[in-house]
Amino acid sequence: MKTKLAIIASLFAANSAYATVELYSGANNCALDTKLEAAAFTKHANTVGNLAALTQKHSEQTGATANGEFIYNPTYLRTERYFNCSVPLNANIGQFTLTVYGLTKGLTGTNASCMISTIRKVSDGGINKWFKFNTGKAFNWTDISDSSVTAEQFVSYTTTLNNNYESGAVLDLRCRTTWDKGSITVGQIELSY
Repeated sequence: MKTKLAIIASLFAANSAYATVELYSGANNCALDTKLEAAAFTKHANTVGNLAALTQKHSEQTGATANGEFIYNPTYLRTERYFNCSVPLNANIGQFTLTVYGLTKGLTGTNASCMISTIRKVSDGGINKWFKFNTGKAFNWTDISDSSVTAEQFVSYTTTLNNNYESGAVLDLRCRTTWDKGSITVGQIELSY
């Protein structure tokens, strides 16, 4: 009898060691910040003219790729433009590990960063409102890249966060590239809990 209980106990212990892993593609979960995009395009068009601005806009590498990635390499007003990646959180998620997998190529300059926040629905006087909460976590693409490598390189960033088993929350990454040049590609965002 003790042997059967020991086997059952070890099975439960082994099963609890398995983590749930959710993967989200950059192509489906990242997008340009449209408000900043529109403002930057208008400002750029006022400087160089509509046709030149449109030609430049259509030639730059920004957006989803056929490989399921999201590439970001703006050619004008780089410091005024951002992209966002959002993934859903749910009531089954307490403490979790976030890993962002990507590629960088030829980044020069500074401030290529991602700030990590959560967006939650909060009851405010009987009305539900969405609020963004800074997690205090962030990373720089230039810190996780080797600046001596100009070719495309695989990079990743991992941190732990806590959703506190909130339902309907959203994990939000607000990212930008350097002021100078280079591309950032988000391949996958992984949640493990």
